[in-house]
Amino acid sequence: MKKLFLIVAAMFAAVSFSACSDDDDNGGKAPTPEKWVKQIVFRAEWDESWTTTITYDSENRVKKIDGLRNDSYEFTYNGNSLTVKGSDRTYTCKLNSDGYVTEVTENDFDKDETYYYRMEYKNGYLQRVEQRYSYNESRVRVSECTWRDGNLVEAKCTDYNEDGTDITTVKYSYSQTATPINIDLFYIDGGYIDVLEPLDLLGFYGRQSAKLPNKADIIYSGESESESDDFGVYTLNDDGTVARIDCGSVSYELIY
Repeated sequence: MKKLFLIVAAMFAAVSFSACSDDDDNGGKAPTPEKWVKQIVFRAEWDESWTTTITYDSENRVKKIDGLRNDSYEFTYNGNSLTVKGSDRTYTCKLNSDGYVTEVTENDFDKDETYYYRMEYKNGYLQRVEQRYSYNESRVRVSECTWRDGNLVEAKCTDYNEDGTDITTVKYSYSQTATPINIDLFYIDGGYIDVLEPLDLLGFYGRQSAKLPNKADIIYSGESESESDDFGVYTLNDDGTVARIDCGSVSYELIY
């Protein structure tokens, strides 16, 4: 193994991207069997840990994910429809011809609320996410993505609500290193785009950035100065895949 010293956002905890051909970009599918991430092991200094196990079906689609932040999800495919069931919520999804989600209805049973999402893509890259709410029909959140040279360089989230408009802008910088894995670790611990776990992690939101990111600079509404999230240490396998991500007080180990 060799170590690559990168910068890992504190809010994201870990980030990684995959450079795959168009044929390999179907949501939930892996590029090759050798590159399939089958487990993610999370450890924290405060004695928290969990192990995520990803199961694939005979068509190389994600069938089940167990133990992601101590929750599990089951995937049921029916043509261009996908249903994902978790312990407290269900996602009813429409997929495009590439296997990416274009519409999602999220039913949150704990809160007794429903959220609606619509996604737009260009050449396989996520361009726009619109989120609406069952409990507040006047509120809309819109995330807009800007790509350059195959990398997501800016995400702008605008929240239209009764009190006005709030805007968060995130700008990303990148290294020259790519890693050929099937899951999008950009979303492993959240992010600034309104996407849903575990669909985001599993490749259902389009093509990933071509390179590993170095830094995220965030500007919130009403603030003139940006807030930076720096990134930590990746340990790479000999084939260039990510073996481990150390982010200060937490770490992620990837098993293929």
